[in-house]
Formats: sequence, C-alpha cells, structure tokens
Amino acid sequence: MKLTVLGGGGVRSAFLAKSLAWNAHRIGLEEVVFLDNAEDNLAIFGEIARFVFNTLRPDIRFKLTTDPIEALNNANYVITTLRVGGDESRVRDERIALNHNTLGQETTGAGGFAMAMRSIPAILNYCRLIEEHAASDAILFNFTNPSGLVTEAIIKSGFKRKVYGICDAPSELIRELPSILHCDEQDLKVECYGLNHFSWFTHITVKGQDVTEQLVNLPTLYQHTAMQYFSPELVRSCNNQLLNEYLYYYYYREVALKAIQDAPETRGEQIARINRDMHEELSMVEVKSNPGAAFDIWMKHYLRRENSYMQSESQQEKFNTRAPLTLQQFIEEPDSGGYAGVALDILDAVNSTTTKRIVVSMSNNGTLDFLKPDDVIEISCDLNKNGLQPVTPHYIPDAQKNMISCVKEYERLAVAAILNRDRNLAVRALMAHPLIGSWSLANSLVDEYLSDASCEGWN
Repeated sequence: MKLTVLGGGGVRSAFLAKSLAWNAHRIGLEEVVFLDNAEDNLAIFGEIARFVFNTLRPDIRFKLTTDPIEALNNANYVITTLRVGGDESRVRDERIALNHNTLGQETTGAGGFAMAMRSIPAILNYCRLIEEHAASDAILFNFTNPSGLVTEAIIKSGFKRKVYGICDAPSELIRELPSILHCDEQDLKVECYGLNHFSWFTHITVKGQDVTEQLVNLPTLYQHTAMQYFSPELVRSCNNQLLNEYLYYYYYREVALKAIQDAPETRGEQIARINRDMHEELSMVEVKSNPGAAFDIWMKHYLRRENSYMQSESQQEKFNTRAPLTLQQFIEEPDSGGYAGVALDILDAVNSTTTKRIVVSMSNNGTLDFLKPDDVIEISCDLNKNGLQPVTPHYIPDAQKNMISCVKEYERLAVAAILNRDRNLAVRALMAHPLIGSWSLANSLVDEYLSDASCEGWN
C-alpha cells in the first residue's frame, strides 16, 4: 500500500511521519511519499520527517518529492495538509478583517473564508490528479483548513473517491477527559455533533453510565482541559454540553476581538515571526548530516507556537502545554494517535474485531435532521469492519440547532461562491455568517479579499 501526503513540508510533518511509522503495520504500508511544492521547506521539515520515519521503519520506502504525479501515481491513501499562500496570506487575511473591526481568525469568519478561497482551488487541482493517477479505490483524508468547507467543496465538486474531513481538535478534548473522570480511555464514549470548528460534546458515558452532569460540575474540567476557555455558567446554559475550543470566538466574540486588537501582533504575525526565527536558525544546520541538532531547533520553535496557542485571544496561559523532547525521546515515545490517528483508525477498521468511536467530517445524509442531506457535518461515528456509522445525538437544543443552521448556510454559500467564482454569492455568504451579519461589511471584505492576485477570474 502507498500513502501520499500533500503538504509534506509543513512544520508538523515530523508528527505525521512518526504516527505513520508507528502504525504502518496496521494498514500494510509499503511506501510513503511526502510532497511539497516548497523545496526549501521540504529540505528542512521533510528531511526531519524522513529521519524520524526511517529510524522507526527502515523497511518501508519513504520519499520526498516536488512532483505531484510521481507522488500520486498508484497511491492508495492521500492525506492533504496544505497551507496555500503561507504566512504572508494569513497575516493579510487577519489584518483585513481587523481593520473592519471583525474577527479574522484563519478558519472562522472572514479569515476562514479568505483561506478557503485559496485552499479549495488548490485541493481541487490535486483531486483531478488523484482521479487521473491514484489507485481506483484511493481514499482521501482532508486535514487542510478550513477543513469542513474544503471537505464539502471536494464532495460537491463531483470527486468520485471516498473523502473524510479530519480535525484533531475534537479528539484532543476527548483524550483529556479520562484523566478528569479517572477512567480508561476505552470505557469513555462521547457524542460530538455540529460543524468543523463549531461542535458540541454531549451524552458522555463511562461503561454505559451517563456522567455528563458529574463532569461539567468538576472544577478540573475548566482547569486541565481545553474547556479552560469557557465558564461553567456558559456550559450550563448550553444544556451541559461541552464546547469545541473554536466556539470561543462566538461565545466571547467581543472579548476575543478586543484582546486581538490590543495585542502587539496578530496570531498570524506571531507565527510568521516564529517561523522566520526557526528558518534562520535551521539555515545554519545541515539537516541530513546533523538531524539531532536540526530537530532540537525545530522542537524549540515549534513549542513556541504550540504553547502560545489562543493565548492572546483568551488572555490565558494554555494549561496542557508540551514539554521539549530530544530527537531520540521523540522517536521512542509511544505515538498518541494525534494528527493522523483518526485516518489510521478508519483504514485499520476493516481488520478490526472491535468498535471504536471517532469524530470525522462527512456528508450528513439525514444524521442531523434539521440540515440538508448533502451538507458536510462534524459527527461522532462508531467505526468497525462494516465501516462508519454516524451517531445521532441524543438531544440537540434549539439554540445549538439555530447556530449550526446559520453557520451551515454560510458554508453552503461560501462553497458555491468559490466553486463558481461568484462574487455575489461570496457577499451573501459573509452576510449570512453570524460573526459578520452585515451586507455593507460583507461587501467591503469580499472586495479586499478578491484584490489578491490569486483570485483572478471571479465575476
């Protein structure tokens, strides 16, 4: 089996390589290819990933390339993790939104739409190559943000292969709960429903017993997990449902906006600065001949990014920070699943004799009866050798239904606008978004985002 990663020169490539190497036996991997059109990134982050993979699985072919046809030829599995436009575009997206006194977070609201304008056309170009060159039964796993919008665009474009949208935010929160509940991970079940970066968690059970009320009343939930951004009062007003961390931008909109505007730099500018520092220091090291030194530099700067996540917006230190590891420690530490765990679980399910619950973005097909069948939703699924079975939530309050319906209307219009390069649909999309909700504001934002050279051909 051959697995190809589109965007294999990204900063997080080492994590993906490690996860694939640790779990290669589960899906019969024989060849792995990391592709990136940025040769300099591939020569740094791709080489670190190559060393990690080859150390763990020297028996499996691992290749770096800038040639998409070579990468996709006869590929059985394809993972997309692209950042089209790089740091410069992210900074521009955020600043345009903030100049109009609205949030510009890169996957949410105006910033998410601008990112989708670049991500979707790039992904669809790769989808055409997948249909031409990959194996006839190839499966696509989309990690590219905004993941829900991109996944919906892939499906609605007529792409004929199986496609799943994957995000690690729901999985990371769920993985934090066993230590709070003092239970084993396999005994915990959670129902997640909503849209990507816009979901809630309900009906939390341990060995079949509902522990939701017990959990939401535990102070440690709000101290030792991603729920640190939300108050117990808010959770109670949401019918005791936990919240995806990205809902912070909705429930604390004016707080987040003011904090970002008052900060000396945006998150995009912060990431760009960290990345410049990382590249400058790594340029002094030959990665191939000295992978340990290169890894140490990468780890130092990666943790600057990771451990400062949502710090400006929330004015809080992140509780669940990561400690630095040496290259040897990183390789030897058991893989937690993380970045690619859900994709590997799906691929391994055919050989499994048990059922595992995962969270994916996929076509609704009636799971949430207040949405359209072809809407892409983020939903818990029970996974076994017979495939994915979406879990219909026990109860969705009207408030959540209304919020989801509103954001989904934005997503439908946004996908249609980008697929058809239609400016009027783009304005309608942003006008429908609850973080914007104004025709005049939507009109101005669309004009500024369309002024980017990559947006030629819109009407």
